[in-house]
Amino acid sequence: MQTIGKYVYAVPFLLFGLNHFVAGSQMAGMVPVPGGVIWIYVTGAAMVAAAVSIFINKKTKLAMTLLAVLLGIYIVLLHLPGAIKGDMSSTINTLKDLGLLGGALVIAGISRDNA
Repeated sequence: MQTIGKYVYAVPFLLFGLNHFVAGSQMAGMVPVPGGVIWIYVTGAAMVAAAVSIFINKKTKLAMTLLAVLLGIYIVLLHLPGAIKGDMSSTINTLKDLGLLGGALVIAGISRDNA
């Protein structure tokens, strides 16, 4: 069950990450710090790397810990400001990413880093 659950968890991150490369220029306006599209590509690569880590069972504890940090940054910089202002979409994305962050921490907790 744990293995299947980890694979199911990884699939959306693989697809989200690839989408960052396909639609990076459209997403660049959402970046609240200088760098724009570069940050879209960097975070896309991070999501793909996290998913690959799960699929190949290498450095999964580290990858999921870093993914949890990334999701926390998304919450604080991207979603929470809008949620505080009452934007329902931002509130939903805050809760979604909070749940995904929790899942990443659970997987980190059950994983051992294999070289």
